[in-house]
Amino acid sequence: MASERATALADDFASVNEDAVAFARSCGDEDWMVVVPGEGWTVGVLLHHIAEGHAHGLEWLAAMASGQPVTDTAEGIDDQNAEHARRAASVDRAETVELLVRNGTALEAALRALSDVELDTLAPFGPAGGRELPTEALAAVAARHAREHLGHARDAVDGAS
Repeated sequence: MASERATALADDFASVNEDAVAFARSCGDEDWMVVVPGEGWTVGVLLHHIAEGHAHGLEWLAAMASGQPVTDTAEGIDDQNAEHARRAASVDRAETVELLVRNGTALEAALRALSDVELDTLAPFGPAGGRELPTEALAAVAARHAREHLGHARDAVDGAS
């Protein structure tokens, strides 16, 4: 029997990822290049960041659900994000949409597959200073990360109109 908590987390994530895909598809060339206040990245880079974040979430989720630590640090993630922004500056909508769909589908499936025992499993989470967190806390971040960045991107496009 599927975990009701995992189903709720997966449903929430799937909904926001669908919104991100729809928003990415709706962006025109000018929208794609709008710089997002507070982020310092263009809408296109920010949406690509969401898609790459799904892949990181998938790796971290697998580790934590099995009780293994996530050894990445907040500083290391900042460095990775800066490098990502440079790489993703020329990535187009089609590639970004494809990555949102592919990585989003994989992360949604992983969320759905979590058992209540795995959701309750504690593991050190490096980005939180190595503090032990339940897998469920990280699982909830999947939707929140996408939702927050998507909101910023939408606000930037709306503000540029």
